[in-house]
Amino acid sequence: MTPTGRLVALLLLAAVTLGACTSEGGDAGPSTGADGDAEPSETISVAPGAIVYRYANAGLVATLDLDANTLEIENGTGRELPRPDFYVLAAVDGAKTDGRVLGATAVLAGQTAMFDVELSGIAPDDIGLVVLLMGKDNYGAFVRQ
Repeated sequence: MTPTGRLVALLLLAAVTLGACTSEGGDAGPSTGADGDAEPSETISVAPGAIVYRYANAGLVATLDLDANTLEIENGTGRELPRPDFYVLAAVDGAKTDGRVLGATAVLAGQTAMFDVELSGIAPDDIGLVVLLMGKDNYGAFVRQ
């Protein structure tokens, strides 16, 4: 290997090593988003076999628990969010089934709201995708926990 090749390899190794460094002392606390707001924790504990879905992005955390028939919205976005809703797509054919959020209302900035939900016409094992709506806006897919 030429001296130039060795230097390039050494610099690449140094860049990768420095990029992997973290702060000392364990957990540095919650990460912050571009706006400086604390980002929510990305992990929760659920019982094996539970039917719980979670959406977390940009300060909004939504937890849909189909065992308890609840939807919890944690609004850390810094702005009021319109009323929540959701729908599911079947795993086999993508057929859409609308869920119902009972008594859905807007969720104020910094607030957490709990709503009862209903979902009928699809068995939990047949769900392929769960999608969060806030007002008329499609916010994206939940992840099964």
